Amino acid sequence: MTAKARVLETKGLTVHFGGLTAVKDVDLYLDEGELVALIGPNGAGKTTVFNLLTGVYRPTAGEIRFFGERIDGIAPHRLTRKGIARTFQNIRLFQNLTVLDNVRIAYQVNTHHTFIDSIFRLPRFFREENRMLAESRKLLERVGLSAVEGELARNLPYGMQRRLEIARALATRPKLLLLDEPAAGMNPRETQELMDLIRQVREAFGLTILLIEHDMSLVMSVSERIYVLDHGALIAHGTPVEVRKNPRVIEAYLGEAAEDALA
Repeated sequence: MTAKARVLETKGLTVHFGGLTAVKDVDLYLDEGELVALIGPNGAGKTTVFNLLTGVYRPTAGEIRFFGERIDGIAPHRLTRKGIARTFQNIRLFQNLTVLDNVRIAYQVNTHHTFIDSIFRLPRFFREENRMLAESRKLLERVGLSAVEGELARNLPYGMQRRLEIARALATRPKLLLLDEPAAGMNPRETQELMDLIRQVREAFGLTILLIEHDMSLVMSVSERIYVLDHGALIAHGTPVEVRKNPRVIEAYLGEAAEDALA
């Protein structure tokens, strides 16, 4: 059996904001094709970890490696070109553009025509535009949004806006996809549909996925491994069954209906 590539690895990942230590000595890894969750109570530092992994914040200490290459401190747009994409806890779409245009803009990351091609409308420009259009429509079909490609993003129901954000991230052709609370605000039916979509895109695109999520039914259903963060530090790591039974995890969730949350 061929060993899987180590896609992402952090060692001693730490960040201070003034006198506050938001993330402390976080060691985690993802191998190629894995779907791993990062969970924890509100304020545990989960989104801060995502911001470190995607270049929004620069670590105070420690390192981040992507396929073995040090990437800590690299700008977000450069990390996108390397193959790291993310969604956000608060949806960030171009609300006044169509569904199709939202995805086409994301495809610009991988275009090869030059400024001169664009200005003078040279053949390469039109080839690239036609390719982006075709691929954008194929991607919308994949996530179930073909029928609404001409709608403004702001007019979509909430669940469809979440799907569009995922589609836009996929348009950058990532190797690693970071999903920040994709089920936030969804009803049970939408959450189930999201679960199915995450499984489908992982398989179809050969993705490695790191997921932040408060909906434990989703986490326990789709994750192979789970890291648990509390007050900026990792307190547990293991399979869903191991994490569910971990005393430190149960203690961290006390006051947040621990038994129900981890069921």
